Amino acid sequence: MRNGIAATAVAALAVGAALVGCTPEQREALFGGVAAEGLRIAAEDAFASAGFPIEGELDCQVEEAQEGKFSADCSGTTQQGADVAFTGSFDSGDTDFTNGVQGEFTGKVGGETVFSTDCLGCGGQGG
Repeated sequence: MRNGIAATAVAALAVGAALVGCTPEQREALFGGVAAEGLRIAAEDAFASAGFPIEGELDCQVEEAQEGKFSADCSGTTQQGADVAFTGSFDSGDTDFTNGVQGEFTGKVGGETVFSTDCLGCGGQGG
């Protein structure tokens, strides 16, 4: 349920980011901030599904790595105190986030991969 709400918010604001009059920097800032929030929630769910619930919230940054291609980098701590890292990349051209985010995503706990998926927040697969 959390993923659906976050995905809907990401989709709605991503459309807003494409409005005429936005500079590339404004578009990146808006889309990146919204995407970071949606990905944060989906990544936290993926860590919890892998047996590593997050303490508090992940700290996520999303930026445009190249035109239309965004990268995500998140860090945090599990409830047991282990360091976690989440990385991913996705294409901003696919703005229908209602069924998850297509891309390449990896979650690590203590440096070891605990999930790797090509769709974050998709129907029970890896997050």
